[in-house]
Amino acid sequence: MRRLSFLISSLLFSSLSISSHAKLLTDPKQIGKDYDFVVVGAGTAGNVIANRLTENPKWKVLVVEAGISNDGLELISTPYFAPTASPNKPWTWNYTTTPQVALGNRTLNYERGKLLGGSSSINYMIYTRGSSEYWDSIAKYSGDSGWSWKTIYPYFKKLETFTPPADHHDTSKQFEPSVHGFNGPLGVSLPGYPNEISGRIINTTNADPTTFPFNLDGNSGNQLGISWLQASINDTVRSSSATAYLAPKYISRPNLDVLIEQQVTKILFSKAGRTSPHATGIQFSAGPSSPSFTVSPSKEVILSGGTVGSTQLLLLSGIGPSSELSSLKIPVVLSNPQVGQNLVDHPALANHFFANSGNTLDDLKRNATDLELAEEQYNNTGTGVLVDTVSPAIAFLRLPSNDSVFRQFPDTASGPNSPHYEFVWRDGWASFLPITAPTTGNYTTITQVVVAPASRGTITLNSSSPWDSPLIDPAFLTNEYDIILSRFAIKSARAFMNATSWAGFNLGLAPDAAVAQTDDEIDDFVRSNTVPIYHPIGTNRIQGVGKGETGVVDSKLLVKGVTGLRVVDASVFPFIVAGHPEATIYALAERTSDVIKQTWA
Repeated sequence: MRRLSFLISSLLFSSLSISSHAKLLTDPKQIGKDYDFVVVGAGTAGNVIANRLTENPKWKVLVVEAGISNDGLELISTPYFAPTASPNKPWTWNYTTTPQVALGNRTLNYERGKLLGGSSSINYMIYTRGSSEYWDSIAKYSGDSGWSWKTIYPYFKKLETFTPPADHHDTSKQFEPSVHGFNGPLGVSLPGYPNEISGRIINTTNADPTTFPFNLDGNSGNQLGISWLQASINDTVRSSSATAYLAPKYISRPNLDVLIEQQVTKILFSKAGRTSPHATGIQFSAGPSSPSFTVSPSKEVILSGGTVGSTQLLLLSGIGPSSELSSLKIPVVLSNPQVGQNLVDHPALANHFFANSGNTLDDLKRNATDLELAEEQYNNTGTGVLVDTVSPAIAFLRLPSNDSVFRQFPDTASGPNSPHYEFVWRDGWASFLPITAPTTGNYTTITQVVVAPASRGTITLNSSSPWDSPLIDPAFLTNEYDIILSRFAIKSARAFMNATSWAGFNLGLAPDAAVAQTDDEIDDFVRSNTVPIYHPIGTNRIQGVGKGETGVVDSKLLVKGVTGLRVVDASVFPFIVAGHPEATIYALAERTSDVIKQTWA
C-alpha cells in the first residue's frame, strides 16, 4: 500500500483498472439486446439481485452502473481508511443537503457511493440486522408475513460467511455462532486488533449491567445492549456487494453483463394495448454531451439506485407528484404524491473526551512515519491497526419506558425491546464535521446516533436534467422529540465515560463539549454539531394496509400503478432500521430475488 496522500492523488487522474473484473463493460455497444432483466445500479442491493437472478442460466441480466470500478482502490478496501473513503472523492456522488433549518441553516455533505458496490464500498462496514421487532413491524404494516423476522432471519444466515478476525483470537465470548451463516458471499467478522478501550467498554457493562447491559450478539434479533462490533470485513479487507456478489466466479457467468460509467437518465414507458403504463426499458448515457442508448428487457426493469438515485429517476421518468412534474415540464406517466416523501435518516453527533494515554489513534493520523509502518505491517502480515474499522464495540440503548418524553410524544422505537440511540467508540478523535482535528492531545470519541428519529424530510427535483443533483432535505431535528433523544444520549455518553472502568483514563470533556452543561446549552450543542450518518430510507416506501396508508411500491416491491418496474433498495423501507442499513438491504435484496424468481418461475 502506498502512502495515503499518494493514493488520493493517483486516483484523481486514473480511470481505474478493471483487471479483476474482466467482464466489466464500458462501451454501450458491447451489450446485448436480449436481456430478461435490467438492474439499475450496481450497489448494495443491485449486485445481490444480479447475482441471484443469474443463478438461473436461462435468464440474462444487465446491470447498468453510473460509477467506476472498485478495483485497485486501496483507500476503500482497507478497513481503517473507511472514514476517509468520503466525502468529495471521484467515486462518490458528492451531494449536499438543502440548508437544515433546525441545524442553524447548515448545508451538509450527503455522500453516496458512485462505484461498483455503491455505498457498501464506502461505508464504515458496520453490520447490524436490526431487532426482530423491526422486521415484524414491517410485516404488520405491509400485511406481508414474508417481511417478518422469522422469514428474514434465514436470509441473513444465507448471505454471510462469518470469518475469523485478522488476529485469529478466541471469539467464543464475542458472538453467538448459531445465529450466523458460514457459506454466504459476504464476509462478516469481529475486531482483529487489540484496542486499549475495548476492555474498558466491556468492563463498564459488568459494573452497570442495568444501564449498560452486555449482549453477546446484537444480531440475534435481540438488539439491546453493548456487543462486540460485527463488520462486513473478510479477514483483513472490506467485503462489499462488489467483492462479494460480483466476485470473479459470479461475474464470469455468460448470462451476466455489467456496464459501468453509464448513468441511467430515464425509464421508458408504453401503454400500447395495456391498461397501465408498462416499463419497456431504460435510457442511459455517459454524460450530458455523450450519446444516449436504450435497452429493453423482456421481463422487468429493477431500480436499485439507492434512496437518492431511485427516487430521482422515478421523478425524472414521470412518476411522482403531478404538480412537481408539471412545473418542470416532465410528462406525467403516473401521479403519485408519495414519491420523494417520508425521507428518514439518522442524526449523528460526536462526543469527545480527553484520554490519559499515549496510544490512541490520534498519533497515527499526525505522524506519517507511524502510518507508513502500519501500512507496511498490514501489507506484509495482514495484521495491525489497519485491519479494523471505526469501533471495537457497538451499543443499542433505550430511554426508560417511564421517561416524561413519552407523555408528549409517541415512542418511535419498533417495540419495547428496540433501541432509541446507538453508541460507537473511537480510540482517538473522530468527527464528521468539516473541522481540523486537534494537533495535540489524546482523545476518546463516542459517536451517538438517534436510531429512531421522528423527523421526516423529502427528495425533490432541482430541474428536469438528470445531470443536476436533486434537492435533498433530511429535515434533521425538525421534530423536537429528536432533540430530546439527542440530549438524553449525550448525558448517557457522559455517564458511561464516568464509570469506574474509565477512572484515570477519561480526563474529562474535550473543550468543544465542555461548554454544554445545561439542557439549553446541550440543545444548542446538538443543533451545532449534528450531522448525517448517511442512512437515508423511505422515499419509495412499501404501501401500508391500514386505512389511509399510502406508498410507492407493494409488498413485493413492484411500483404501484405501472407494470414491469420494481424498486429494490433502502428507499422502500417504511421505517428506518435502528442501526446501520447495509445488512438489512442485503436481506431485502436476497428475499426479493426469491420473490422475482417465484414471479417468473
